[in-house]
Amino acid sequence: MFRKGTRVERLTKKVGQTPATGKVVASLDRGRAEVQWDDGHTSIISMDALAPLTEANRPHKDG
Repeated sequence: MFRKGTRVERLTKKVGQTPATGKVVASLDRGRAEVQWDDGHTSIISMDALAPLTEANRPHKDG
């Protein structure tokens, strides 16, 4: 269960694909969350398709 304000990434279907990252704005019923993605859009997604964004899995920025 993710709480409001938790930084998350969307799990990808393909190896090497860059995951979308965002912030949980609401935890909903039936295991769903409303997420505000970093690109500005908002969606409702199953929490099973999300992972918490930690330093270990945060995308690296070169330079």
